[in-house]
This record gives sequence, structure tokens and C-alpha cells, in this order.
Amino acid sequence: MIKYIFKVFCIFLFFFFMFSISLDAQDFLVTKSLDSLNCKIGKLENDQYYLTFYQNDKKTEGYIHKDSILFFKKNVFRSLHNNRLLPWYPLVDFSVDAGIAHQYGKFQIEDDLTDKSNFAARTGLYASAELTYYVTKLVGYGIKYNYRRLLDGDLSYHYVGPMIAFRFWNKNRKNYFFFNASAGFGSMIQKNAPIQLELIRPRIEMHANIFAGDLSAGYNLRLSPMVSMRLKLSGTFGKSNFI
Repeated sequence: MIKYIFKVFCIFLFFFFMFSISLDAQDFLVTKSLDSLNCKIGKLENDQYYLTFYQNDKKTEGYIHKDSILFFKKNVFRSLHNNRLLPWYPLVDFSVDAGIAHQYGKFQIEDDLTDKSNFAARTGLYASAELTYYVTKLVGYGIKYNYRRLLDGDLSYHYVGPMIAFRFWNKNRKNYFFFNASAGFGSMIQKNAPIQLELIRPRIEMHANIFAGDLSAGYNLRLSPMVSMRLKLSGTFGKSNFI
């Protein structure tokens, strides 16, 4: 249930940020008579664009025929009330990662699985989702969901928490190296966990609350203005408290 709520929350925030930025941003238009206008350009209807702009601090609306336009570019300025240019770097980043996870620390319940001969049992799946808002070209703050599954699905845990992100752009300001750190609270479930009862070891399902963190580093390769691919290496650490 927590995973479902978090996924819905991430999707909602992502589209909210994207819609807010596109709704408030201001466009730039140049007419064939070489007059320029900072405005909000609407849809093309009957060969005319609907325009909204400010003239002498007064909001003005009108139409311009498409044949009168030499050039226009969408979302150039921050808003109709602010003529500062939008930053060249993306403000909002939503990413989903998946890969291979491996347990290096000891298992609290099945300590015999932590030796070197059980390497395969301690290897499983990793997935995460991150939503980040960058306050500068370098630093961003966000929220992260982290999930891991080991022991063929018998052991799984996840957490949600705040995150700080750093990115270091290359010279052409297209791709970048990144470093992220997060921490949060979550839960762990271990199925078929053995417990000692005199001479028998029955297996039960155990639940635990966890406090965990994650450090990750990698490289982001931009494929288009809206889509990127990235390679990431991360390490997760935490402490559990069985219920």
C-alpha cells in the first residue's frame, strides 16, 4: 500500500511541477516587421494565435495572424510578470532506476546465509524512484523511494525519505555526473524466517521497522530535452527493529 501511494504521489508531483512551469512561463515572438513581444501564445485557431501580454503594467489580450509572425519560441521567460530568462538547466527531474542488489552485511535472522558460499542467495533486485527540484544548476532537493528484494523474494524492504542531489555538468551543458544522498523510514518483511524453539526451528513471517539511507553516484546521458538515460552505483545502509 505504501509503495502504491508513493508512486501515485511521485506521478502527481511530477506532472504538477511540469504543468506549473509550462503554465506560468512566457513566450517570445518576433513579427515580420521585426517587432518583438514577450507574451503567452495560445493555440492556433482560424490561422490566428491568441496572445496574452502586459503593456504598461496592464494585462492585454488579442490575436495575431500566423502570416504576420517571423519567429516565436515557447517558454523562454519565467512568467508574464517576470522577464528574467528561464534557466538553461532542467528544474524538475523524475527518475526510475532498477538493477542488481547484493547484501554485504549480516542477516539478522539467518546468520548462516552471510558466508561466501551463499553469494547467490544474497543477490537480488533493486529499484528506486526519485523526484527532485533543483534550486540551482548544481543542487536539488527531493524525495526518494528505495526498494530491495533478496533471498528469492523472502526478504524485502523499502523506505521513503528526503534526498539531496548534486550534479556536475560537462562543458557542453548537456550531460552530467551526479551524486545523491537520502535517508528515511520504512519497513522490512522476511518470509520463512527461522526461530529457535527448543529442538525445532519453525519458520514464520517477520516484520520490522527500519531506518535506512542511500548514497549513489553515476552519469546522466540526455537523449532528448525530456528523456535521459543514466548509469548509477549506489549503496544502502540501515538499521531494523523487529516488531
